[in-house]
Amino acid sequence: MPFRLRRSFALVAVVGATVFATTACDADGDATAVQSGDAGSPTAGSPAGSPAGTPSASDDGQATSSGAGQGGESGKEVGDACTTEKVQVEFADAGGTRPAVLLKATNISDTACTAYGLPVVGHPAAKTPLTTAPGTDAHATVALDPGETAYAALLLPEKGAHPHTTTSFTLGLRDKDGDPLDGTATLKAPGEGLTVNDASRVTAWQANQEDALG
Repeated sequence: MPFRLRRSFALVAVVGATVFATTACDADGDATAVQSGDAGSPTAGSPAGSPAGTPSASDDGQATSSGAGQGGESGKEVGDACTTEKVQVEFADAGGTRPAVLLKATNISDTACTAYGLPVVGHPAAKTPLTTAPGTDAHATVALDPGETAYAALLLPEKGAHPHTTTSFTLGLRDKDGDPLDGTATLKAPGEGLTVNDASRVTAWQANQEDALG
């Protein structure tokens, strides 16, 4: 059932995977992300040894945060490109009434990395990754020290051809040249799934939620 995204920039941690939705369920139904080093072979749970301040799964399957996750710094580069082994990717409530869902990428490693461009978002029914949102800088960079977070948005307009509700998404990251890196994270959509269509889009990584939502 479609739902109205509530105004709360609470960093609800959940973990799931791809794109285009015309509806979004309550952020309290977010699920925990699954990380993998190689596409198609995810292992349940987030990587071991996550530093303090990074989200962790609670007993009811929702993700909780053990500390405030600061945003990184836009326009800066540090270390190597962030990979799915270095960052934990989650869904979060976008707040407000705009049909969108936020993605959080938190650096859970002990070294700095840079989130480049926009995430490579897909789902089982998609033949190609989610299209870039208008006005998005595909060359954006966000420097992430350990514990810091970058944000991107899945824009979920209600009007669009070929609507499809999906419960599972995949997310990959890019290198400095904008090319997809090896390895993906598998994300479970919040609630009963997200309805994506041909008009669904993704924005580039940003240091804060407001910039990610445009």
